[in-house]
Amino acid sequence: MISLIICTRDAVALAAVSQNVAATIGIQYEVIAIDNKNGQYSICEAYNLGASKAKFGFLCFMHEDIRFHTQGWGAIVADLLADHTIGVLGITGGMWQVAAPAAWWGCGLSLCRENVLNVFEDGHTEMELHNPEGATLTDVAVVDGMWMCSRKSVWQEHPFDDRTFTDFHFYDVDYCTEIFSHNLRVCVTFCVLLEHHSRGSVNEMWVHNALKYQQKRRGQLPFGTVELAAAEAHHLELKALQEFAGRLIQGQFPRWLAAGYLGRCFMLGPFNRDNLWLAKQWLRKG
Repeated sequence: MISLIICTRDAVALAAVSQNVAATIGIQYEVIAIDNKNGQYSICEAYNLGASKAKFGFLCFMHEDIRFHTQGWGAIVADLLADHTIGVLGITGGMWQVAAPAAWWGCGLSLCRENVLNVFEDGHTEMELHNPEGATLTDVAVVDGMWMCSRKSVWQEHPFDDRTFTDFHFYDVDYCTEIFSHNLRVCVTFCVLLEHHSRGSVNEMWVHNALKYQQKRRGQLPFGTVELAAAEAHHLELKALQEFAGRLIQGQFPRWLAAGYLGRCFMLGPFNRDNLWLAKQWLRKG
């Protein structure tokens, strides 16, 4: 019933997650592993290739560094995706996508909905559970791509954008944005628990893809599943812009690009202290 699509670079990790799936999924499935150890595919290309090979109607796009704790999670996914109002299902996401180059957590912790056990390199774990409503299913704007499920028919209409996103980051945010824009729900389930062995990285590639996403979706931002007062939306956008401008200033990016985003910060908060601090950092680096 479920086709699991994994872009793999590590045979040992693939074997481990495949063994975990076999012990927990509880329904008929297949694993479609796209070998990318040589980096010949972007993740969008790998996922589109894998989905095109899928024989089942439910697709699960997943990283190879996750492990499932919930027994019988496959039936839970199948039951949820049988609801044709749902286009994407994940386990962590944000309810508001800001009008700035930002990941799903750019909305701030209060608007994040999460149910994941993070496992760190030193072996310690941290449970990220943000579910103030005590819900089993919550509508969000976008979900994290560590684990995200769709019906094959949804993917066929809205495949991953492998022309714009030729690296790793923002494929998930863009996929959710596309589906949300076609009036399908993007949801986080609290009925499936998994552990994730990587916190990801916000690096130069992340910044470049954030810029690509911002350019592509400019006319659609912001959006979300909550009604925000204008002042709150303004505050979230300013915070996200400040964080992004800071990354540009500290990184190896053109000064004019950092200046442009710093200018947007000042337009939103002319006398904001954080803007003044960023401006000083920009001047010092020059």
